[in-house]
Order: sequence, then structure tokens, then C-alpha cells
Amino acid sequence: MSLRVTRNLRTPSAGCVRLFCLPYAGGSAAIYSRWQTYAPGWLQICPVELPGRGWLTGKDPITSMEELAQLMKSALHPHTNSTYAIFGHSMGALLGYEIAVRLEKSGARPVCTLFASGSRAPFAPSRLPPVSHLSDEKFLDYLRRLQGTPEELLEQQELMALLLPVIRADFAVAERYRPENSYPLQSSITIFSGDADEHASAKEMMEWRQLTRATFWSHRFPGDHFFLNEQPESVVRTIAAELAPYCSAHAATCDRTS
Repeated sequence: MSLRVTRNLRTPSAGCVRLFCLPYAGGSAAIYSRWQTYAPGWLQICPVELPGRGWLTGKDPITSMEELAQLMKSALHPHTNSTYAIFGHSMGALLGYEIAVRLEKSGARPVCTLFASGSRAPFAPSRLPPVSHLSDEKFLDYLRRLQGTPEELLEQQELMALLLPVIRADFAVAERYRPENSYPLQSSITIFSGDADEHASAKEMMEWRQLTRATFWSHRFPGDHFFLNEQPESVVRTIAAELAPYCSAHAATCDRTS
């Protein structure tokens, strides 16, 4: 199955590091629409769209992490011909790890850094009760409490009737995710977390350390589970600071202007 899952792609010479950005459960590539504004010229922000939303509306949502990761790996593989990193928030962090594992095992150029944001480590059991099976009313109440979906969107009944199956599928992906083993990546891992995030504790986040053979870094930001929406500029600048060495190491003529 072939999907055009990324936008803003330029030829590799135009940007010496690509950052593939994976959305959280129920989110779309649009959550990263402003990120290029804050990125230096050498960092190419590539929002990734998952089936069933954005420009891929009409594609059936997927409820299996294995199926989704394999699909995304195949879709991103042609774009790994230059230095690249992956950023994923919440469910997107788990998906990012699975994509990175599959790309590394396939013999493709490995990801230089996996940025795992707002999520437990893949091998850690979730301490949150499943919600994907709830009735529409209870599921919408949960989304309101989570505060990741704008209220004006939740109030649009016809639109939510179309979106709920997609959002449910995303939550099901995370709830059913049970990796067979913990595969440590060759690439470095950096974790991002909100200091008031009740869904991913500092202890849970630090367990990502076990999944890399390279360096491990941790950054805390003011805010709750959706801190990245509240302060995108700080998040992007932190990412750029971490990726800058890869720019100088892999592209001698890199444009460092912002």
C-alpha cells in the first residue's frame, strides 16, 4: 500500500536534516503546521499524516500498532536518503519507536535521533484504563478532560461523527500495543515531557533510556500533556539544538541561516 504521508519535502540538498513529526492519538499533521516557522533553514519539518485524517481522509483507520508501523515504515523509507530524525508525541512516540526499529532492521539509513514526547516507554504497561470502547458520550467527555481537542471542534456533532472512529482507532492502537521485545536502537533517544503531565510521569519517561545503545537526553517543559501545543517555539529550538551536530557532520555546505 502506497501513501503520500508527508508534505514540505524538498530535495535532500535543500535541508541537511529532515524531522518526521508523528501526531498524538486523534491528531493530524496539522498540529505541526507552525513548526517550520521556528526552525533554522537547515532543519526540514516534515509532518506525517496517518490514514483517515487530513489529506488521507477516506483511508480506513488502523487499530494495530504492527500494521500501522509497517505501513508508515514503507511510506517513509524512500525519504530516508538523507539525515533524518523522528519526533512523536504520546501515541506518536510509540509509533516513532516502532518505525525506527523497522527502518534499522531493514538496512535503511537509521534515524539519527528519536524524539519521544509525552509517553511511557514501549515496554512499560499503561497505567491508564482503556477508553476506546466507551460510548460516544463518555468518549467525548474523556476527550474534553484530556484537553487535547478544541472545544469548538467537540461541539460540532456532524464533524465529530466522522472523526470519532479515527480517534477511537488511535486510542485502540496505543491500548493494544504489546511489543514482543525491547529492541535497543543504534540511534540516540531524547525525551520531552511536561512537568505537570499526569499521563506520562518523569519515571515512566526515563525508562526510554533502556532503548538506545547511543546517547540519551531528557528535557522538561512547563505544562501538561499537551505542552508542545502551548510552546512550539521552545520545543522546536530544543530539537534544533540537538540536531545541529548532525547537520555539520553530514553536510559540509549546510545552510545555517534561520
